Amino acid sequence: MMKKKFQLLGLAGIFILSFVVPLFGFQVKIDRDTFVNIATKTRTFYLNEDKDKTHNYRSNRIQVSKVRITGKGQINKFVQFYEIFDTYYDRKTNENPSSLEEAGVQFSFCPEFVVKFGKIRVPFSRHNFTARHLSPVMSGNGDSFLPDQFKTILKAIKPYPGRYKASDPFKKTDLGIVIAGYIDNGLFKYYLGFFNEDRSISNKVWTLARGWANATTVESVKDKKGFEYDIRIEFTPTFLGFKSEKTPLYVAMREAQTYLGKFDTFTIGVGYHHEKHLNGLNTATYGMSSLTRHGWDADFSLEKTFAQKYITGLEAGYMNFHNTHLYETAPNIYKKGDSWTWYLGGHLIYGKKMGMGYPGIAFRYEYIEIDGKYHNENNLAYDRYGICFDYWFSRGTRIAVGIDFVNAKDALKKYLKANHYKYATATWYMGVFTKF
Repeated sequence: MMKKKFQLLGLAGIFILSFVVPLFGFQVKIDRDTFVNIATKTRTFYLNEDKDKTHNYRSNRIQVSKVRITGKGQINKFVQFYEIFDTYYDRKTNENPSSLEEAGVQFSFCPEFVVKFGKIRVPFSRHNFTARHLSPVMSGNGDSFLPDQFKTILKAIKPYPGRYKASDPFKKTDLGIVIAGYIDNGLFKYYLGFFNEDRSISNKVWTLARGWANATTVESVKDKKGFEYDIRIEFTPTFLGFKSEKTPLYVAMREAQTYLGKFDTFTIGVGYHHEKHLNGLNTATYGMSSLTRHGWDADFSLEKTFAQKYITGLEAGYMNFHNTHLYETAPNIYKKGDSWTWYLGGHLIYGKKMGMGYPGIAFRYEYIEIDGKYHNENNLAYDRYGICFDYWFSRGTRIAVGIDFVNAKDALKKYLKANHYKYATATWYMGVFTKF
């Protein structure tokens, strides 16, 4: 009897807490300055996918791509924290493993000087800060829809990994420290990050005949010997009436592609990345002893509402990484290889309710190229196009239908054809994103 009473009291407590703050699932509050907000997100898809090596036909798939539980709060006005736990769909095993996606602690000395520790976003590009749950094109900013043959080929950079992966230059998160600041009401923002230096021999050499191979070394790889560092500066013309995103002050460092008309924003950013990711190379084989990656980024994001109901958005970005890998230019002759990408996206959302929500349309284009040769063709490259029709119930909850095209080019196209992969694919989808 006593056990049942405790169970009823617990359920009643959860029910009451769920109404404390409507922006979150519920809030646990100790006092005015000490609390944690608990929220959950779910991403569910129906996919109609192109032919591949295991399916000589278009296949259909329904999957729960991700379930996320988030806790964000503060101990006091000086110390904030957050944790994000994800359960995601693994297509290879058809299982749903769970992992700690991010976790961090923030010390807010003042808006101009904030220090963050943990498994946190890398402040190199806007791509790294993007809140993907709010991306108007559901297939954008991620590899959920990217067919396996493209993921396999581009191992040197593995574009858009959803979780932490060592030595990937496109990684969103890493383990480290970030110092950031919000200056003159957001006119300028700065970020300086120091992260674990990840060194590895895996998939560092593109060969003429076999594709990716591990590098050969004459000494042990000195993993974690130094630090990776990243620098980013953002500018928002607040004097023109745009509102600055408070990314440095936000413990989880997120920037959205749409704020659904809540305010107009325009952010221009530049970034730099540096990491030594391989040492001890066999100089007799490769003509060099190490690889140090340098990256540069430039991007902008604009969202503005016209006539109080037409929410328009446009964004573009460019990232260039030097010395991401080695590639064979002739038999047993190697050269340092670079990788680069650029993207363009836009959206139009009708900001007045039609029925229960707000309809919108969005597009995204991206191009990725890495140095490599295959059968006398240069460059491993592909184009990717996406268009999506959204119906937003709120910023965190919507239903959408869309299509995602990927088209291999140059040496990548030849490599895929030679290995009996499709080099041009199209994926139709319907997605439902929810947030509580």
